[in-house]
Amino acid sequence: MNKKPKLSFQSNGTPYSEQFNDIYFDSKSGYQQSEDIFIHGNDINNKLHQVNDTFVIAETGFGTGLNFLLTLQSYQTLQINHPNGDIAKLSFISTEKFPLSKAQLIQSLKPLPQLALLSDLLITQYPTLDNDEQLEEINASFFDGKVTLKVIIDDAAQGLSNIKANKRGLVDAWYLDGFSPAKNPEMWSEALFNQIGRLSKAQASFATFTVAGFVKRHLQRIGFRVEKKSHKGDREQVLTGIFQQDPNTTKGYQLRPNIVKPQHVSIIGGGIASACAAYALTKQGIKVTLYCKDSALAQGASSNAIGALYPLLHQQKDDISLFYQQAFWRAKTLYTELAQQGFDFHHDWCGLLEVAYKEAINKRQDKFAELASWPKELIHKVTAEQASKIANINLSQSGLFMPNAGWIAPQSLIQQMIEAARATGRLTIFTDVLVSKIEQVHPTESPSQKEQTHWKLQTNQGDFEAKTLVVCGGAEIIDIDFIKQLPFTSVQGQITSMKTNENIKSLSTVICHKGYLTPTCTSSQHQDIHCIGATFKKDCKSTVTTSEDDQFNLAMLGNCLPDLTKQIKWTEKDISSSKARLRCMTPDHIPVVGAMPDIQRHIEAYPHLAKDKNWKYNEPAPVLKNLYVMMGFGARGLCSAPLAADILAADLCGTPYPVGNEMLFNLSPNRFVIRDIVRRKV
Repeated sequence: MNKKPKLSFQSNGTPYSEQFNDIYFDSKSGYQQSEDIFIHGNDINNKLHQVNDTFVIAETGFGTGLNFLLTLQSYQTLQINHPNGDIAKLSFISTEKFPLSKAQLIQSLKPLPQLALLSDLLITQYPTLDNDEQLEEINASFFDGKVTLKVIIDDAAQGLSNIKANKRGLVDAWYLDGFSPAKNPEMWSEALFNQIGRLSKAQASFATFTVAGFVKRHLQRIGFRVEKKSHKGDREQVLTGIFQQDPNTTKGYQLRPNIVKPQHVSIIGGGIASACAAYALTKQGIKVTLYCKDSALAQGASSNAIGALYPLLHQQKDDISLFYQQAFWRAKTLYTELAQQGFDFHHDWCGLLEVAYKEAINKRQDKFAELASWPKELIHKVTAEQASKIANINLSQSGLFMPNAGWIAPQSLIQQMIEAARATGRLTIFTDVLVSKIEQVHPTESPSQKEQTHWKLQTNQGDFEAKTLVVCGGAEIIDIDFIKQLPFTSVQGQITSMKTNENIKSLSTVICHKGYLTPTCTSSQHQDIHCIGATFKKDCKSTVTTSEDDQFNLAMLGNCLPDLTKQIKWTEKDISSSKARLRCMTPDHIPVVGAMPDIQRHIEAYPHLAKDKNWKYNEPAPVLKNLYVMMGFGARGLCSAPLAADILAADLCGTPYPVGNEMLFNLSPNRFVIRDIVRRKV
């Protein structure tokens, strides 16, 4: 026999549980609160566009069906706005130990007239549920079967345990509702969380109104990255999270360490990577000390007069392209936010043209356009005539145009980002500090001291201690202790600054060929200057400029854009200045961000990967405690550093990662040793 809940109704008509001494919802704010917490908190509307198959939502505590009706309302709105039908089917699974009778449900939903039409659709299919009626579940269908509802009449943990799921999981989003842990402690059991972990797909999200510490800890234990967010309604704070660190994975080496959020972090560096890291961490409430080897920031690879911001895209959506696409949008969002906050820097979102400077490139770009893997607002094909109009100069080649790309003055950007971090009151900077050695300091044996593993920096200005250390340096630091175990290489690049003239001063977009050509910069320091380049010398550690490299840059421009070069008429006399700097590169052209791996322990822990790359390992990746690396940006730091900094912040704060599990491992410092084990190189 189904247990009928003991209900009373308040003066405003809202239902009240006599059993749990709590309201089901508040008639004034409950509607909006549930929508904000569960639908917006799980980003349901966007996710229904991104799933090709059925999207599954699971809920603890069906109650009056309010969350389901709000979800049904959102689905209905999406159908109206997208008549072409590019919306996933929706399966909504809920549990309820004390289901309302039909009469109780009708009475409970009366205070919500804005949901009346959808409530009627639910009530029509809802069983009577009198005391003598025994049901195990309630099933209903909506919108011609595009939305299905299943309410399991049982305790949440027990009901969920009867659901079958394959190893990839079943649920895409969780509504962790029901009465609060204080009112209904039996539901919020360890068994419930175990079932949530079992049923969750990778990247499954959750949202809940409760911020109880044990709820957060249980969710973290089963693999969720959890974030506490402020809320406008009666609930001052709510919890959301993403299932990204499944402890039952068979690829344990892809798991990242869970740590207690540090109060202080030390960063070695002085360019765009360290600026982004400092900004991201200080915004999370972490105090940061930055050690820069130069007398001022942005003197290395980030010191160029002008840098282009654009993604690296291939014809197909491969791993590297997907990363740089996401990184590009994140970078542009961050830089735009900085400018809107008053931290202005020299930049222009003028777009970027990749010109077809030879027939092979032209054929490749035609195929690029034919496949149409990317949205037009990111990149699209243009004719020579269209390219000329975009660039505001005569061009004889067609190309691919990225309308949201542009150029930035890196030094100006870094200075303003650092000022924004300083404005938090959490950033300290030491310049002229050259780190020559980093040494791991292990905790003492004394049980009376709670000392943790930390790091000592040996420098030209004495020793410094760091409880948590992040290495964000460039090519100059790749041979230092521990870091030298990663396969970073140094590539020298020289750019040449050219004086403008009447034939080129009207250029209004960045042009990429084998090299690049920028419009003039608006800063007084580099006014009336175009940048061309750049050389690419592998394993070169010299930062001395040469006239030969200037000639190389001019010749490259002439070979790729002969008609334009004849029009500009640049010679060596038009060279304003040159600059040679070192880029820190990785073998796969994707940067590195995450905990520094213990290489030898990796080799010992995962030997069978050499026999079978799919060998199942549950053991998490062994790392060097409290040492993190964020390096290897090559010539694309402006594009990729902001997203990498977000990942670093998530590493240190335990919050959700902004990328999926596969991409996260593609960025992980231990990917190289795992690949070497698989390829039997170690």
